[in-house]
Amino acid sequence: MTDEHIFIQDLLKQHNVSVSQLAQSADMADSTVYEYTGGRKKYVPLAIYRALYALTEDPRVLDLVIGDVESFVIPMPKKGADNSSEATMKRLIEKRKKDIECEIAILNILADGRIDEEDKDAIAEYKQAHPESIKLSAQVYHNIMYQYEKATNK
Repeated sequence: MTDEHIFIQDLLKQHNVSVSQLAQSADMADSTVYEYTGGRKKYVPLAIYRALYALTEDPRVLDLVIGDVESFVIPMPKKGADNSSEATMKRLIEKRKKDIECEIAILNILADGRIDEEDKDAIAEYKQAHPESIKLSAQVYHNIMYQYEKATNK
């Protein structure tokens, strides 16, 4: 890919991550990372992609590295994070409600017994939303297990 630096710039902007944060996460000097994000160096090292994924958890980073290999990766919640706050639970509940709405939309797509050109836009939306849905499901699971273990002293 000749425009990797543009891709990285877009991800940094979209996820509000600075080049300094990326450099620190990749254990590189800011000036070195600027050379890769500015396109002055042709090949971006794997350390930058690892750091970029760690900071953003954006599945497009994996798509770029993996290519056309069939895979699906779910970023797990950070261990040690306190997921016990009422605000966290409310946020997860609201996101899960939206996730259920998305699932209902997919069921409506499937209701006619076929997936065809008429479903193109809805499928594109589902394809975009699915990785976040799976990630959310993992977060809900871990939050419930954390709460249960905390409540039962396990």
